Amino acid sequence: MAVGEIRSMTGIRGAAAVFVMVYHFELDRIPSDGAFSTFLNHGYLSVDLFFILSGFVMAHVYGPSFLSGAFRFGDFLWHRIARVYPLYLVVTLAFIALAFLKSSELDIGPDVFISNVLMLQSLGNWPSIDPPAWSVSAEMLVYLLFPVIGLLCLKSSRMAALLLGIGAILAILILTLAASLHYIGSTISKGLLDLIAAPFTLIRCLAGFTLGQLVWRLHNDPAVAAFAARTPVQIGVGLLAVVALTQPDWDFAIYLLIISLLFCLSTDRGLFADFFASPPMHFLGDISFAVYLTHYRALGVWAMVEGRLGNAGFVLRNVVATVVTSMVVIGVSWLLHVAIERPCRQLMRKGSPAMVRKRAA
Repeated sequence: MAVGEIRSMTGIRGAAAVFVMVYHFELDRIPSDGAFSTFLNHGYLSVDLFFILSGFVMAHVYGPSFLSGAFRFGDFLWHRIARVYPLYLVVTLAFIALAFLKSSELDIGPDVFISNVLMLQSLGNWPSIDPPAWSVSAEMLVYLLFPVIGLLCLKSSRMAALLLGIGAILAILILTLAASLHYIGSTISKGLLDLIAAPFTLIRCLAGFTLGQLVWRLHNDPAVAAFAARTPVQIGVGLLAVVALTQPDWDFAIYLLIISLLFCLSTDRGLFADFFASPPMHFLGDISFAVYLTHYRALGVWAMVEGRLGNAGFVLRNVVATVVTSMVVIGVSWLLHVAIERPCRQLMRKGSPAMVRKRAA
C-alpha cells in the first residue's frame, strides 16, 4: 500500500541542502567568532538532519509492510539504489572528467575510483571524489542494516525502543565529548560532531537513522502528535534551535533540537509545517539531492564571481557571490533532477524485483 508524502519533511530536506551549500561557500571566509559566524559553522549538522530524516522516511514508507510481514528486502534495496545511484554515478564520473580536463595527473588511484563507484568510501576512509558524498556512502551502507534496525525500532516493546533511543543519543553524546577532549576529530572540523572519518561517519549515520525510525514510531501516537502540531510548540522549538545555532559548542543540544523539529514537522500540521510544505520549500526538497551532490564543485564559480565583484569595489561581494552561485546550483540541480535523477529512478523501478514478479504472475 502506497503511503502519502509528508510535504513538510520534503521541504526541510531542501532547506538543509541549501544550508550545507551556503556553509561550504562561506567555509574559508567565516570569521572565528560572532553569533552569525557560529550559526554558519553549524551548517555541517544538516548532514545529521539528513541521517535522521532518512530513518524517518524509510520507516514511513516501509514501516507498514515491515510490521505486516510483507516487507521484501530485495525490493527495498533496489528502490534505494534507484533513488540514489544514477545521479550519484553521473556526478562522480563528471567530476573525474573535470579533474582530468584541468590536469593530466589525476590523484585518483584504482582503490579510490572503485570505492567511490561502489559507494564504499565511508567504509575505509577513502576520499570522496565528490567531497560531500561521504554521507551518501555511509547512508547506503546503513541501508543494508535496515531489516535489523527496523526489527529493533518498529517491532520491539516500548521499553526496548526507549532503551535503543537512549543508546543512540548516548552514542552521539560520547562522540561530542570525545571531540571536545580532542580524542577524535581534526583541525579543520567546524564543530564537535564534524567527524568525516570512519568509523565515526558510520556511527553518526547509524545513530541518526535509528532515531529517525523511533521518531516515526512516536509520531503515530495521536496524543503526542497533537501536542507536536501545536504552533506554540513549533515556534518554541524553532526559537531554541536558532539560539542554539548561535552558541559555540552547543552541537549536542542542536542535535536534540533537530530531532524535536523533525518530530514537529512529521505531523504535517502547524505554522512551521505549513512553511516547509510551501511550494518553494517543497521544490528545494525535490532537487535537494542534486543540490547536495553538485554544490561543492561550484566553489570555483563562487570564487570567480567574488573576485570580479571585488575588482569592481563591491562591499557585499561575498553575499552577492553566494546568492548568485546558489542560483546557478539550483538551476543546474533542477536540470539534473528532471533529466537524470527522476527518469532514471522511474526506469530502474520498472525493473525492480516486485515488477518482475508482477509481470511473471
